[in-house]
Amino acid sequence: MSNRPRICSECESPLPAEAPPSRRYCGMPCRRRASRRRERRAAHETEVARLKRLLNEATARGDRLESRLATARERIEATRTKMRRQAVKHRKRERHAQRAIIDRLRTLLDTRDRLASVTADLEAAASTQNDRTDLEVAAQQIVDLQKRLATVTDRHQALTGQHTQLRDRYAALVSDYNKAADRLNDLARDRQRFRPVIEAWDTLAGRLAKSAKTTTLSAGDRAIVRMWATWQTGRDRRRRAGQ
Repeated sequence: MSNRPRICSECESPLPAEAPPSRRYCGMPCRRRASRRRERRAAHETEVARLKRLLNEATARGDRLESRLATARERIEATRTKMRRQAVKHRKRERHAQRAIIDRLRTLLDTRDRLASVTADLEAAASTQNDRTDLEVAAQQIVDLQKRLATVTDRHQALTGQHTQLRDRYAALVSDYNKAADRLNDLARDRQRFRPVIEAWDTLAGRLAKSAKTTTLSAGDRAIVRMWATWQTGRDRRRRAGQ
């Protein structure tokens, strides 16, 4: 049996020699201090567990937001590319339609002028001579010009309808782009809401890692410190990659 005196677990003062083996403290003050220390440790572990749970939820939420944000950015970029291509096509078609309309209008005006000229010639021929051959030729020319005028008018209406459809399609693409941009802004605001929780955990975990040696921490605290160190390394790596 060892003759080494037993000491108080709190203040390390020697215990009385007649103290029973189950006794751990020299008096009630040390017992109370030890009890308060256990209570503080339990409260600390409870707070760390709560912060860990909040961190896990915030991290999961952040990952989901990052994924949704990346998807939204890809969709917006694809929409932008599509809209740029559609805009180029729309401008080309619009220029082509405008040139075609101008050409058809010129043809229409030329046809009208020719019709007026032939009508005038016909009236002059009818008033000066009785040769029915010229009158018949002139009348046939008038019929042909009227048919051409009707054809040009129909094509002009068709081109006008195509121009209206292209304009409506462009307006729909602009509306889709604006909706996608609004959704991206909503995702960015959601991400900002979780930033204070992550920063608070970063501060507390950093203090925990610097306030005590790893060997004196509990298993749960060591897990938190390891998680914080891994997260810190990843954040530094992302910052260097972004520079």
